[in-house]
Formats: sequence, C-alpha cells, structure tokens
Amino acid sequence: MLSDNESDFNRFACNECKRRRIKCARELPVCGACRTAKRHCLYEQQKRSPLTRKHLTEVEEELSLTRQILTRQYPDIDLLRLLGKLRNGASIDEIPELAEIARPKRRRVERLEVRDNMEEAQTPIMNILLLLGHSDNVESQELRFLFQVPQYLPPTINTNKDGYKPKSSSASSPLSNTCSSKFSWDERRSMLDRKLSVTDGMATTESNSYLGATSSAALINLVGGGYFLHQSKPKHQGSASQGSPSSASSIASIPIPSRQRIEHYVNMYFETYHVSYPIVHRPLFIAQMNEVVEAPPGWRSLLYMVAAIGSFMSATNAEDDDDLTLLDCAKKELSIEDLETGSLTLVQTLALISNYLQKRDRPNSGYNYLGLAARMAMGLGLHKDIADNGDLLLNKEMRRRVWWCLYIFDCGLTITYGRPLGIPCAGIDAKLPMNVQDSNLTAMTTSTPREEDGPTIYTSVRLQALFHIFSNSIYERIISDPFPLAEALLHWDTEYIGRYKLMIPSYFQEGQSVPSKFRLAHAVIHWRCRNLRTIMYRTFMLKRLFSEKHEHVNDYEARAGDICLQECSATIESMNVFWNEKKQYNRMDAWYSLYFLIPALLMPLVCLRNDPVSPEAGRWRNEVFLSQKIIDKILMICPPAARISEFISSLGVGCLTQQEHKPTEFSPVNAENMALSSIAVDESPMSQLMQLHTMLWPSSFDIEQQF
Repeated sequence: MLSDNESDFNRFACNECKRRRIKCARELPVCGACRTAKRHCLYEQQKRSPLTRKHLTEVEEELSLTRQILTRQYPDIDLLRLLGKLRNGASIDEIPELAEIARPKRRRVERLEVRDNMEEAQTPIMNILLLLGHSDNVESQELRFLFQVPQYLPPTINTNKDGYKPKSSSASSPLSNTCSSKFSWDERRSMLDRKLSVTDGMATTESNSYLGATSSAALINLVGGGYFLHQSKPKHQGSASQGSPSSASSIASIPIPSRQRIEHYVNMYFETYHVSYPIVHRPLFIAQMNEVVEAPPGWRSLLYMVAAIGSFMSATNAEDDDDLTLLDCAKKELSIEDLETGSLTLVQTLALISNYLQKRDRPNSGYNYLGLAARMAMGLGLHKDIADNGDLLLNKEMRRRVWWCLYIFDCGLTITYGRPLGIPCAGIDAKLPMNVQDSNLTAMTTSTPREEDGPTIYTSVRLQALFHIFSNSIYERIISDPFPLAEALLHWDTEYIGRYKLMIPSYFQEGQSVPSKFRLAHAVIHWRCRNLRTIMYRTFMLKRLFSEKHEHVNDYEARAGDICLQECSATIESMNVFWNEKKQYNRMDAWYSLYFLIPALLMPLVCLRNDPVSPEAGRWRNEVFLSQKIIDKILMICPPAARISEFISSLGVGCLTQQEHKPTEFSPVNAENMALSSIAVDESPMSQLMQLHTMLWPSSFDIEQQF
C-alpha cells in the first residue's frame, strides 16, 4: 500500500512507472527506471473522465468500432490475446505481431479505386446489418463488411491538388452564362389541359431542366436530334390563378367524382399501386375513410391523392382522366402554411403527389415535391429507429414503410434524371419493413410476428431498398468526374450488385412464378437492376461504336460493352414475356414497361444505326422489332406512346430492313450494303453527341475524355 506521500509523488510519475507501481525519478527526457529497463518513457497530464452514462456509451461504441476496424484490417491477429499480454506488463514494442505491423511498407495505390489527379476521401458506410431482420440470410462473414463502394470527394473541390486542371468554362461552352435561362421550366397545367402525354416518366417531352449523363432522356435527344426536345410546348400566360373568367367557369364546371367513384379508385389504388409501394397502411386508411377512426389533420388531401393514383394506375384507356380532377382537389386541401408543419400524413401526401406527377410527365414538379417530403421525413426522424417503448409495434412499422418508400422514390427519380442523390446513405438506421401479412401485425400486436416465406406487399419495397443501398455508391461514381474505368465498374458489379442478387429470396428470384398480383412488382425488381447495369456500361458500348476500326479496345471495356447489350436484350425479352402472359393490362403496367423499355431498346437501335451490316445486326433488329410489338400493345392504353414508335422509325430509317452481307464478292447488293454502312457511320450519333443538345449533359461529362 502506497503512503500518501508516495501517492502524491507517483501522481507526476511517467506512465511506465505508474504501470509498474514503482517510484519515478521524474527525469527528463527519460527517467532512470525506464532508461535501465529500456522502456518507453512518457509523461502525460492526468485527465479526469466524466463519470456519466453518455460518456461510457460513447467509449463503448468507439471501442466496438475500433475492434471492427482492427479485425477487418488484421484478421490473423488475436486481439484478446494481445490485450492480455499488455495487461500482464508486456510492452507494445515487445509483441512481435505489432512490431511486424509497425514496419514501414510501401503504400499500394489501388488502380480500381483511383485515377490520375483524383484524391479519394473515405466517408462512413451504412451498416446494412442494422437494417435487416433476423430472418435475412447473410451468407458469409465477408458479406458483413462490404456493402457499398466507398464514397469520395470530387477533385473539383480540391484546389491544392498539384497537377489537377479543372475544365475551362470559356464563353464558347454551351453551359457558360446560360444555365439559368436554359434550365428553367413551367409545368403548370390548367385542368382543361387533360391531354395524355408519353407517360414514360423520363422527361422526354416538355422538360427543359438539367439531365445528367445517366439520363436516357438526354441520350434520346442526343442520338435522335432533339426528337422530343423540339415538340411544341404549351405557352402559359401567367399563373394558373390568372386565367380568364371563361376558363375559370369551365374549370368550376368540372364535377368532382362522387363518393362511390372515389371509393372505387381507392380500392384500385390498393389493388395496383399499393402492391409495389405500401406507403399507406390499408386497414387504418379504410377505417379513417369510413370514420371508424378519427382522421388526422390534412388527411383529405391524402385521400384525394390515393384516389387520383388509383384512378390513373387502374385506367385501361386514354379517356380516363378523373385523376386530374382529384389531383386538383388534393392541392386545394394544401397551403403554403402546411410546409411550416410536419406530420406522417403530410409526408405521405407529398410523396404520392411527387410520384404521381412523375408518372403524369411533370418530372420537375414531382422532383420538387419529393424534396419537400424527404426533408420533412428526416425532420420527423423517420430515417432512425427511435427507441420508444410506449410506441405501438404497428406505428414503428408504418414509419419504416413510409421512409423506405420515400427512399426508393428518391433513388429512382435521381437515377432517371442523372442528378445527385437527395437522401444520403450515412445516418440511416431505420430497419427495412418486415415481410409480413397485414393481418399478422395490427394495433393489438405486442410481439414481433414471424416473417412470411413467400411474397407479400412488402417484399418489393424491401428488395428495391436493398438494391439502392448496394448500388447507390456506384451510381454516384458514374455521375462524377472522372468516369470510372471499366475494370472498376466490373469489380463493383460483382462485389456489390452480385451480393445484392444473393440476398433476393428464392421465391422472388428471376424466372420464378409468382401470384398474378405480384407479377409487375416481381418484374420491376429485375428490370431495375438491369437498367442500372445498362447505364453503367453503355459509355463503353458507345465508345466502341464511335472509335476508329483499328483502335484497340481493352478486354475490360469490351466486356463492359457486351454486358450492356446483354442486359438490354434480357430486359426486352423479359418484357415480352410479361406482356404475353397477362390477359388484362392497366396504365401502371404500361408506365413501368415504357420506363424500362426505352433505355433498353436505345442501345441495339444505336448499334444497328451505326453498323447495319454487322454480324450482330440481325439480333439487334429483332430486339427493336420486339420492342415495337410491346409498344403496339401499350398504345391501346397510352396512344401518345406512338411517339416512341415514330422515334424508332426515324432513328432506324434504312436500317430496320434485312440486308444480305457478302463481303467476299462484289455485287450490287454488297455495294448497297457498303453504301448503307457508310451512310450510317456518316450520320452516326457521334456527330450529334459533339454538336447537339450539349446542355443535356453535365459539364463533367467530357466526350473526348471518356472516349
């Protein structure tokens, strides 16, 4: 037992003497005891740790994360054994494993992760294990660590990076000094303007907003010479509130659908849209509609939006337009002051308005509403699993469903327009919705129900959310400058998208037979994955088309281009099966089919146009014809889709007829083929990529740099 004097003396001792409980001479720079024992002598000022639960929790979390990092970095080292040695008096310098680690090693630059003049800054990665339930199967220990590509800071913000030269923004650039005027829009429409547009949701028609390099609408307008961009656009004279008296009286004369029709549309909503995006809890909503349960403030706007989407999605012809009236009713129930409040009901309403407007070809309006919904949701803490023992299990689950539906909407809309993600991955710990039947989770449920081993209305939202969690960081790379190498994309594809596919349950795997009500949701899961892979690799396919014939294409880029065409072909074939199997179709089937069909048919069409006498031309031609057959079926529901058929015919003129190819002999037919090939190359999209509509591509997308 140390005396008081010794204790006071020891308070100023070096760390090593304190640990060994011996008297320290307090000599500088090394005390006598440490010099004799050849120990590391270090004097530290004493700090008192706060004895609070908060501080202890922080220390525990930090320790847990540190152990995870060390285990990940040094899997062959037994941390517990090393800690035991240190506690027993061993010095860090005496442990051979740590001495081996401490030896200087030459830093290895990962070619897959970085390119010239780019500095990568690692950011926290979402721990997906926290989002999954106990029933989710995580195959291996390796899968527990790698879920996303690490994010990075773009080089454009690093002004100290030697050798980095930002792109000039000279006056000749089509983007310089004109962004504010070019990227503007007015998507307000009178209720009298009830004309149905091409409902593909990709901003192919009246949009004049920013569309990034991943946007298929941008590619359509580039390779098609601005085919959709130059359509006649409606001219708005002032705001909607400044209409003429005659138009105001005409609007007032449009009757609001009866209660019976609204109830019918609500039922259609739950039969169609709700199966894929269960953002509203059906039993509670029906109880509120029947006044069994008191409805919260702002609920009538939600009612009108549910009915509007039900009307739009279940329509089987172009004449059904009650949804426009119901949208107007929903908007009248809202005011600008509502944005100064926050509630789950308002988040649901704004999210549904956003998704509806995208499907009604008002993309930027929908984009704005979605931003409001996302900010309000995060303000309500929907992205967190907040511990509240007094909250009902059903209420917690409803919050999760709303959040993940909103997350899916944001990711889908962002990828469609090639814009930065609106909802970050970091900081989200709300668990994915449980795969349960509504009857097994009610307001009376007190224990977590067993999840179903089969499809439910929550299967789709779970899998779509997982897909975006795994792939969002890849998307962020392909919209950033510089564009990733083909080798890197192929690696990430296998590492992350491949792992996502392993987590799809067997009953929802591609090719599995599912009940008819889940057929569209099942198809969309796989179309969405193929669509992203098409976007990832089509740059390399275009590069191959536009390169000189003698130019060498490395194996990685060749593989990437092949995958792009394979995914396009698989999407078209899958969609053909989908439209042949179902007997009755509605506008929701048509909308999602067009949404994924257009980017899928673009690549074989561009390939055919650029090289109509290629050995692969027959396959490309068949895929274009198959796409046209699908569009012909969609025309019965959405006649304006004829614009897509016209676009195909316009871009494929002279290339969609079968041509013989006999390169070994000269003949009129062969001469015609050679001439056709020459014409196709002269009119190839490359010249249009360099000249037309460059405002549709982000300034970071430098054609010469990519090719």
